[in-house]
Amino acid sequence: MKETNLSRYTLKLAWLIAAVQLFSLSIHAQAPTTFSYHVKSIRLLVDSLTRQINKYYILKDEAVKMSAFIQKKCMAGGYDKINDPHILAGTLTDDVLSVHRDGHFHVEYNPQMANELLGNIDDVPKLVSERLKQERLKNFGFKNADILNGDIGYLEISSFSRLNDYSKATADAALNFLSNTRALIIDLRYGVGGSPEMVNHLIGHFLKNKTHVSDIYIRSENSTLPYYAGGNAADSLLSKIPIYILTSYKTFSAAEGLSYELKNLKRAVIVGENTRGGAHTVTYRPLSSGFVADIPFGRAIDPVTKNNWEQVGVKPDMACNADQALEVAEMKIFDNALAATKDTSEIKQLNWQRDLLQSINHPQALDTTLLRSLPGRFGAYTITAENGKLYYQKSGKAKFQLEAMRDNFLKAKGNDTFRVAYFRNSNSLINHIGTFYDDGRIEYASRKQ
Repeated sequence: MKETNLSRYTLKLAWLIAAVQLFSLSIHAQAPTTFSYHVKSIRLLVDSLTRQINKYYILKDEAVKMSAFIQKKCMAGGYDKINDPHILAGTLTDDVLSVHRDGHFHVEYNPQMANELLGNIDDVPKLVSERLKQERLKNFGFKNADILNGDIGYLEISSFSRLNDYSKATADAALNFLSNTRALIIDLRYGVGGSPEMVNHLIGHFLKNKTHVSDIYIRSENSTLPYYAGGNAADSLLSKIPIYILTSYKTFSAAEGLSYELKNLKRAVIVGENTRGGAHTVTYRPLSSGFVADIPFGRAIDPVTKNNWEQVGVKPDMACNADQALEVAEMKIFDNALAATKDTSEIKQLNWQRDLLQSINHPQALDTTLLRSLPGRFGAYTITAENGKLYYQKSGKAKFQLEAMRDNFLKAKGNDTFRVAYFRNSNSLINHIGTFYDDGRIEYASRKQ
């Protein structure tokens, strides 16, 4: 590793993140103009693309093959009749990927981005403000943070925003909110790419000691950037919490990186489907005539496996359909909790919450005959049918809508502390009910005639 090259690249990366939050600049590209449908313009475009591929693409041998293929097709007039810049961008992408499949690589026609990449920006503070606004509208990729039944933390991440004071505070707040839970489920089934720094920051919350978690090798610099995480005493709870990560075939790039690293560090169980397989770091490069290319320039290297997930994806520890992954993880958490305790009251609570989760995951339709046969007065309880729904009210208490559970049980919408069971006599008529509380109490009441 050459320290001077590494320092130069690190400074460039710092400028990107802290100064403008744009993409990498390239001083070798021509200033973009409106695309003109001439053979000369197409030749210039292909030349600029091949230069960028040859200089930056992470796999040198493949870069030579990619460039040679599109140059040969270009010289044979293979692109001359394409007069739509977006179709041309798509065709160039397909041709490059026909030589070597890389899920990160693509070409697009985007004059505005090309101008930004070249530094042709009239108002930098305004651009930074707009980018920050866009990231805030997406909550920096943190789509949902919730606590499920049974004290299970749930965090859905859709993307990994660039690490700055705002995104870091959002990540920390989400994880701190979930730090007291029994276990944490991180939903990456629709997670895509983003910042390796954000991935590294998240991993750090789950490691008690400072740990070498990843490296990124950059071919153009012949340098390796090491990533360390952990050792934050404030995260003592999160460093012990069991983690389950949900994946699908759509899970890609940075989302795969978080899954892969936590799996290899023995800090997470992967549940769901094999992921897509994109382990290269990328940045946009400006081409000619308003085109840009997203070119993979770095390769992730895991210190444990000395490899990565490129093209092979992350293999789940518990394979299942992505739609079933959340329930599979939930049930596994309950199974582990039940196996780890002999406390009778805790076992009852776990089974109570497990039943609630099963009713949520497998909702039951309300038997319409109950709308006629159940309403009535049962001691201090009144059950009514209103607009096709059942309602339950204890004297002096709030009214709750009842929803179907398994067998003869009904749950109160919005209140997990009790459920109602109905019982029939020998003539199949409902003659009494029971209110079952989560602390084990049961209150029975007969129907008033």
